[in-house]
Amino acid sequence: MQTSVLPGPLRSVADAVEEARSAAILLDPEWTLLWTSSEFEWAMETDARTLGVGKHLLECYLTDAWCRRIAAEGNVLESFLRELPYMAHDTPGGIERLAQIVERNVDGLLHLAAGDPGDPDQRAGARAAAGMIFTHVDPCPQPPMWSHTIDWLQGDLPPMPIRSTAFRLHDPDGATIGTLITYDAALPGHVLALVARGDEGMFERMARLFEPGRHQAAILFADLQLSTTLSRRLPSAVYFRLVRAITSAVDDVVIRHRGIVGKHAGDGITSFFLAEDLGSSSRAARAAVEAARDIAVAVHDAAKGIAENTGLIAGGECLINVGVHWGGHLYMGQLVTGGRLEVTALGDRVNECARIQESAQDGQVLASKSLVERLDDADAAALALDPDGVLYRAVDELPGASVKARRDIPGMPVTVL
Repeated sequence: MQTSVLPGPLRSVADAVEEARSAAILLDPEWTLLWTSSEFEWAMETDARTLGVGKHLLECYLTDAWCRRIAAEGNVLESFLRELPYMAHDTPGGIERLAQIVERNVDGLLHLAAGDPGDPDQRAGARAAAGMIFTHVDPCPQPPMWSHTIDWLQGDLPPMPIRSTAFRLHDPDGATIGTLITYDAALPGHVLALVARGDEGMFERMARLFEPGRHQAAILFADLQLSTTLSRRLPSAVYFRLVRAITSAVDDVVIRHRGIVGKHAGDGITSFFLAEDLGSSSRAARAAVEAARDIAVAVHDAAKGIAENTGLIAGGECLINVGVHWGGHLYMGQLVTGGRLEVTALGDRVNECARIQESAQDGQVLASKSLVERLDDADAAALALDPDGVLYRAVDELPGASVKARRDIPGMPVTVL
């Protein structure tokens, strides 16, 4: 982003776009790409120079930097053709120059048409088709605003529909000074409102896990004790309210301690505290312990609210058992489908943490020896813990150890925090 090279009025537009954190580009009146926002560069995973600043937008569209982000299916070619009349009207040289740009970038045109650039016949056909296209282009002024939808690609994830919206810009005297094109999720406002309720900080931490890989992290599992009994005893509507209140309370605690919320299974919750997010493995372990302690209070308060409103339960009945463990080589990444977005982790340590949590009872926080011994002196002191003075017990010695825990991690050393 180089706002200093922009004319004054466009510089103020660029500054406003950056402040709004929008993915956008600015064009001059002749469709030359002048500027790309930092959010747009992040989405395209490259810089302004590679995106073609200083070149005609049509030429940019046909380069690899743009083509690899656009799914060659659906209505993308139709959307591309829709812009040509506007380009032909404003570009010096008109249709002839646009045709020359396409002739030099046939591979990009084939991509937009879902063709094969390596096929000589298809390349020849694309040139012929381009010639026919331009014979039917009728130059016309760009309207004040217009939009279309494209499918945007990121790695091997499913294509995401993006709404491209263009705004013609004018100076105080009414002269055209350029075009602003913004790129936003093609979602209606009421759906975006749901997404906006999520915590931005956690979403950013999740975004950094786009590329799956190995990470050091503290793992936290939490589960409501006697949930089956409560679900049978309470009306379904009340039990749902209880689970929603508890889940929201636990998620809030994890987010407050800069963790990442993982899977929700019924009333069970998984979360991760990455060393790279917290600054060190010790700080990650500390954050997990602090979160585990705060979860008990948050769940009690959430259950108390339901109890006071319904009179059907006592706040003290809702105890949540927590297990915390250390994962030195967790394989983590985003799991994105049409129905959900979450972070998941693979590795033996994840399964071990689940077994540790299953062995806690009556609202206990059970921590593994490997987690506690990650704490340095300062973080241990902040938690009022002395790692050199902690006594551990093997999981199979615990009265509440589950059958699976006794089978899978019988000798795992843990302590009650």
